[in-house]
Parts: sequence; C-alpha cells; structure tokens
Amino acid sequence: MKKLISIIVLAFIVTSCTFYEPEMRGGENFNLEKLDGNTVKFTAEASVYNGNWFAIKVKPSKLDLYIDGDYMGKVHLEKKVKMKSKRETFLVAPFTAELENNALRTALNLAGKGDVKVRLKGKIKGGVFIFSKKLDFDETRTMNARSFM
Repeated sequence: MKKLISIIVLAFIVTSCTFYEPEMRGGENFNLEKLDGNTVKFTAEASVYNGNWFAIKVKPSKLDLYIDGDYMGKVHLEKKVKMKSKRETFLVAPFTAELENNALRTALNLAGKGDVKVRLKGKIKGGVFIFSKKLDFDETRTMNARSFM
C-alpha cells in the first residue's frame, strides 16, 4: 500500500511541475541521405536549450509537412531524441519524409525560389522518466529553398 501511495505522490509532483518549452538556438542544418521515389531520408541538426530541471525525450512521431501552404506529405522522426536538463544540446535526428505524388515536382519548382515557408504540424510524443504525453506541434519557419538542393 505504501508503494502505491508513493507512486501516486510522485506522479502528482511530476505532473504539477512547470514545463518550459525547449527553444531552438541555431545551428540548424539538413543533410539529404537518400532519395528513393517519393521517400526522402535526411538528418536534421540543431542546438536546442532545455530550461527544465529534467531531461526530455522526444519519441518517434509523425508530422504533416507543408511548403508555402501546399501539403507535401508526412515526416517521421525515426528514433527518440534526448534533450539534457538545464543545458543546450546539439541534436542530430534522422527523419523520413513520405511525399505525395506531385510533391517532388512542386519541390523542384520551389528550388528556384528564394525563401519558402516550411510548416510542420501534428502531435509529438514526449516523455519524462516513465511519463509520456502527446503534445500539439505547429511550427512554421522561413528557409532558403536553394539550400535544400
């Protein structure tokens, strides 16, 4: 009975804590690894600061990809990524994008354009210790299209 009460108290303490959203601090880089039909494998690198007193693990998740408002397909985070507590961490994360049929043609048309708006939208699975939660994610960034090609 004491163990059950201890677990409930621990769960209450962890869930009642203030959560600070991790912030990007630059160093963003994308490396294309493989292009196979409508599937694109790439890695993304960035420096991220986690202001929380606990480490955060981002688990494999799926997000919708939009470029300049056009739906391009789904992006999958392939393996979990861990952000250390109270410090800046340089993350390298593998992704796979499953593109729609005309998405590659649209992407090639955008390559000649300067800046494009890239939007990722969906639910991200995150966890702390044994507790996990799905969070809404909707991030838009302006990027130079020529840097992808």
